[in-house]
Amino acid sequence: MKKPAPKKSTSRTLFARLFGPSARGIAVEKSVLTGYAQAGGAPVCVIGTCDGTYVDNAAALRLAAHVIDCIEKHPKTPIVMLVDSAGQEPNRVAEMLGLASYFGHLLSCLELARRKGHKLITIATGQAVGGAFICYGMFGDRIYALDSASVGLMPVEAMSAVTKIPVPVLRKLSKTMPSLEFGAKPFALLGGVEEVWSAKDDVPARLARAIAAATTEDNRAALGKKRGGRRLALDIAKRVLAESAR
Repeated sequence: MKKPAPKKSTSRTLFARLFGPSARGIAVEKSVLTGYAQAGGAPVCVIGTCDGTYVDNAAALRLAAHVIDCIEKHPKTPIVMLVDSAGQEPNRVAEMLGLASYFGHLLSCLELARRKGHKLITIATGQAVGGAFICYGMFGDRIYALDSASVGLMPVEAMSAVTKIPVPVLRKLSKTMPSLEFGAKPFALLGGVEEVWSAKDDVPARLARAIAAATTEDNRAALGKKRGGRRLALDIAKRVLAESAR
C-alpha cells in the first residue's frame, strides 16, 4: 500500500510565500529559524521563530549567533526578522539563568548590526506577543505584519493579574483602546506596525519595497498620531526633547 505524501509544513509554505525558491536557505531547529534567502533578487539574512514557540535562553543565543555570522560574513545585508512566538519562556529555571541577559545580548547584536549598516525589517507572521516580540521583533527599523498575525504586548488575563483590574473591564476597554486589543490592525493604529499585508498582496514585492525604503528614523509616534491610535506620544516626546535641550 502506498504511503500518503507527508503534509507540507505550514512554516515552509509561509517562507516560500515570502522568499520564493530561495526559502530553501532557511533552517528550522526547535521552531527557531536562521538562514539566508533573497528578497527582490538581493540576499537577506533571516532570523526568527515559528509555530508560536516560546523563546528561551538557547533560542536567544542561536538568533544572536546568526546575527553575528551575518555581520562577519555578509556586511550590510538586510536582516529580516520573522516573529511567531507566544512570548518568553515561562520557566523559572530560564529566569534564574538570566533570560533577560540573553535577550539583552541578542538586542546588542542587532544594534551592532544596525550600526554596521544592516537594515532591520520585522514581519509578524503569527503570534507576536510579550518578551519574545520585544527582544528582537520590536527592534526593527520598520515593523510589518500579516493580517492574520496576533500582535500585542500582554494578554488581558496577564494584564489583569498585574494591574488587579478585572478581565471583563479590560476587555471592554480594549474595544476603544488599541493598546489593549490584540491584532495587526490595532497595533498599526498605534504606529507600532508600518503596514498590514493581506493574503491578496504580492508579499515578496512588498518586502523588497520595505527593505529599500527602510531608515533608522523612528517614525512610530508620528504614525500613531496620524492614525489616531496614540494622539499624545509625539507631542510629549517633542516637549521632553525641547526641555532637555535647554
